[in-house]
Amino acid sequence: MSTYYCEDCGRHLDEHEIRWGHDYRYCEDCFDERYNYCSNCDALIYREDTNWDDDGNPFCDECYSNLNDDDCPDNPDVDTEDVKHVVCLSHNWLKGIKEINHRLNINRNDFLLTDIREKVGLIKKPLYLYGLLDRDEYQIKASPNIYNLVSQYTTLNNWDIKTVEDVGANRLGISKHLREAKRENVINLIKEITFSK
Repeated sequence: MSTYYCEDCGRHLDEHEIRWGHDYRYCEDCFDERYNYCSNCDALIYREDTNWDDDGNPFCDECYSNLNDDDCPDNPDVDTEDVKHVVCLSHNWLKGIKEINHRLNINRNDFLLTDIREKVGLIKKPLYLYGLLDRDEYQIKASPNIYNLVSQYTTLNNWDIKTVEDVGANRLGISKHLREAKRENVINLIKEITFSK
């Protein structure tokens, strides 16, 4: 009968206690310190070469790269209003209603815009709303296709502001002062320009 020893710590091993790692005999503790098995293909991998997923599962390089695409975009932020919008669109589609309502597109990092979007609700025309820093030159920027509507609304409602033309289409920039102090007026402006023909 042969005598077996752990290649690392030298501990005496019975035949049923031997753990093999790349043609070397190890005790259970030394094996676990050096190696892992890939959770996907069960290949033996050195612990320092192991890739770990978010749940703490070990993977070899090939399986990890197959399961995790670095070019894949992150999941977008979805709030309850987005879910309601999708449900509403689905119900309308099932009923044969062709009219499409849109969510106000915003920069989600600006909490003032999030509040405005919630209060505006669904709109008939798509619009991207973004925040501007306060400045003397202008307080509102509007893309050419909505510039006249914005100017007309602000003039008729006696807003003492300066509006300039922006680039692109369906874009509206609002200064911080207006987003904070005149929020209800901004909400009414957005509703007016997105519901008008």
